[in-house]
Amino acid sequence: MPLPDTQVQPQSRVAFRTIGCRLNQCETAQMQEGLLAAGYRLVPWEDAADVRVINTCTVTSKSDKTCRNEIRSAKRRDPGCVVAVTGCYAQVAPETVAAIPGVDLVLGNVDKLRLGDHLTERLARLRTSDRHARSDLSPVPHVAVSPWADPPVFETGRFSHFGGYTRAFLKIQTGCDSHCAYCIIPLARGPARSMPMAEVLEQVRLLTSRGYHEIVLTGINLGSWGRDTREGSPADLLELLLEQGGAGRYRLSSIEPLEMDVRLQDVIERAGDRIAHHFHLPLQSGADSVLDRMSRPYAVADYFEVVTELARRFPHAALGADVIVGFPGETDRELDETYAFIERTPLTYLHVFSYSDRPRTAASAMRPKVHPETMHERSVRLRTLGTRKLEAFRARLAGTEQRALILRRRNSDGRLVGLTGNYQETLLEGGDALMNRFVRVQLDRVLADGRWAAELLQAEESD
Repeated sequence: MPLPDTQVQPQSRVAFRTIGCRLNQCETAQMQEGLLAAGYRLVPWEDAADVRVINTCTVTSKSDKTCRNEIRSAKRRDPGCVVAVTGCYAQVAPETVAAIPGVDLVLGNVDKLRLGDHLTERLARLRTSDRHARSDLSPVPHVAVSPWADPPVFETGRFSHFGGYTRAFLKIQTGCDSHCAYCIIPLARGPARSMPMAEVLEQVRLLTSRGYHEIVLTGINLGSWGRDTREGSPADLLELLLEQGGAGRYRLSSIEPLEMDVRLQDVIERAGDRIAHHFHLPLQSGADSVLDRMSRPYAVADYFEVVTELARRFPHAALGADVIVGFPGETDRELDETYAFIERTPLTYLHVFSYSDRPRTAASAMRPKVHPETMHERSVRLRTLGTRKLEAFRARLAGTEQRALILRRRNSDGRLVGLTGNYQETLLEGGDALMNRFVRVQLDRVLADGRWAAELLQAEESD
């Protein structure tokens, strides 16, 4: 589907593919808003498109492979389309990305929020090139990977719509000043920086005015919000949002265990169900010796203290953790320590990852490496433990009353799909008047697909 005169015309169709974390999803929404204002028309990835944007991730080697496959797939779908690759993989490996046949634009994390400007410049060049005479249908890609500002500055990009979602993810922090031995994120995202408090409040008000009743606050190192701007802490921000933001519920994305301090827990407890009782605290290992090699800033005793206090204060909370298996030098004994530690915690679910060497990280030079088959066996063992803990958690929830936000109607049987504060999806009967509203439900039983059959108790008054 070649473009007329190799130029993107007004109302040209643009499709996005987002790979990776919630920050990427938020930044995709920002890019989409900018292109809509410039006259582009958003279309689903499956539809024909004139421009295809792949917003990439590089947290593991598997993520890199997924990104490369999606980039090649974009050109196969529409051989004449403009392909723009943005995000973390573009940031840390721009030459590798630019070498993939068919790529037109490579934009790092600073540059991707100026996607519209880069497209305009690129298309102007394409109009003067003999594009269709080339066997790969693409001239040399334009690469823009700008350095991080010094001093660090949060890259602002407002948005009022979060396509395809009832809830909105809001990036209030990015970057990280920690240098965990395995992690490439400081290279991909730069130094820690925070959205100013006034801008957070303005953005939350804008989203709630557009009908988003749950706002998920997200960041690379969310608990460090405000440290660089000296505007306070996440607890201060939450107090402001609860008073002036207007959202029916706020949810915190992943937060480092030592950042979940007593004051933040106090604010969450006072807020009742206006802050989701869903806490994801990266663990990575339950062996102090591995945590030390990883350069993690806590010991297992510190983690245990935080997670048990959360379970005491919020008995129905979902408590999750990331765990890495196969970190260089990990022994069977260290894996046993991790298993035993997780088993005695009140964690309710696990995200288990096999270690992946990342370029320019300290761990990439560490030896010995753990064999892939061993990593797989250890992953299966921990995932089985995670499944058992999730089943026990759900057994405790049966018969309880929960507050759920109705997200959509299920196509297969027409039942409403809701999401509780402790991240349980529910299925219930009800009319369209309940869409995008908070309701009180009683959890009945877990179905084969992992959702709850629930009974509607009461709908909250709509705004």
